[in-house]
Amino acid sequence: MSRISTFFKGADVEFGVFYPKHCLLAVFENLAEADRAKEELAHAGFGGENVISVSGEEVVRFAEDQLLKDGLWGVMMTELSRIFGTEAVYADQDLAAAKKGAAFLAVHCPTEEVKAQAWKSLEPRHPVVARYYSFGGIEHLAGET
Repeated sequence: MSRISTFFKGADVEFGVFYPKHCLLAVFENLAEADRAKEELAHAGFGGENVISVSGEEVVRFAEDQLLKDGLWGVMMTELSRIFGTEAVYADQDLAAAKKGAAFLAVHCPTEEVKAQAWKSLEPRHPVVARYYSFGGIEHLAGET
């Protein structure tokens, strides 16, 4: 099992697309920047099993594993998501960034207060993209309109 799978144990899939509810996901240009953001979060009290930084290579492997796991039904649902312009669009953009060497940082944020604290620590690091996946939808924090 990959580090990402372990971190997101049991994360939901919406329309065939990985959807990590109650998670703040930030994209950085490289792993060194993502690791520095992770250290900043540790200084703010976030750590342990609640934060992970991973290379683009790990994200690509995770996406490939998900594709194999979800099979044809997952592929069909993902295409439906693309047609509706929902989560698959962001997943596609993230995968493209991962293939170009971007790195990712994820923080479990079970409450709005925890999300606000995590974002307060991350925002000054200027992630390329940041979004929060809640029960009700995706909140775009940086890099997307």
